[in-house]
Amino acid sequence: MFFHRFRVIVLLLAASATASAQTSDSTHFIIGASYNSGLNYYGRVDSLHSKAYYPFVGIAIKNGLYVNASFVFVHNSLQSQYAATLLEGGYNFKSHKGNWAGNLSATRFFYQQDIDLVQSAIREMASVSLSNLNKVLNITIGANIKWSDKADIGAQAGVDHIFRFPAIFGKGILVLDPSANVFAGTQNFTRSYYEQKNLLFLPVDQQQVTTTTEQFNVLAYEVSLPIVYGYKKMNLIFTPAYVMPQNLIVVPGQPQLSENGANLLYVTVSAKFTL
Repeated sequence: MFFHRFRVIVLLLAASATASAQTSDSTHFIIGASYNSGLNYYGRVDSLHSKAYYPFVGIAIKNGLYVNASFVFVHNSLQSQYAATLLEGGYNFKSHKGNWAGNLSATRFFYQQDIDLVQSAIREMASVSLSNLNKVLNITIGANIKWSDKADIGAQAGVDHIFRFPAIFGKGILVLDPSANVFAGTQNFTRSYYEQKNLLFLPVDQQQVTTTTEQFNVLAYEVSLPIVYGYKKMNLIFTPAYVMPQNLIVVPGQPQLSENGANLLYVTVSAKFTL
């Protein structure tokens, strides 16, 4: 889920154990890797219920600009193979008082031709997120536009509360961030039917008619509990999440054109190092 990438940025700032690890006054390189136990797109999954491994590298400049690349490897019952490269560039910002934080980004997706994943039609995406950070309840809103053969508009809203503790072993910082989010976006429906042709009130032929309709719907609800342990220049992130897809597209008699999805509990585990 793209939305959580920005939430992780806020969490990493909260989990910094030393100023040198995450300070905005220095440029640093980032390397790491993640594992996702249930690869999904707003709760939509492929028929094989694939998992994903993705190492990543990046550079974050002191003025908030950043560039990173992720290399996605997919594993399921039929195959384990390289699936895609994701290139992202953007800008992270935070107010002087620390009560507002945001992100602007653009992402390019390079999928293997033989990969059949629910999100593999997307070629580019531009997104924006804005969070109000306070001691009671953080509120985040965002929007995106995704390009495939058509442009789809997306929106999201979420609430969370960050708990920050000294780590159990006396070193580093432990952060918990229970969160709840709702995702919405445009969906394109294709409908085919037969129209009767008449001549002098007598039926003479049937013609197939195909129409396309676009609607803006809620796509998913999700609750999650990101847990971040930060020590010096290392961050370990464990995120269990439960996603509930909404408004799945179902084409009667054509399961290959229908969306496959159900309530899903999945886990994302990441290790990130700042150099």
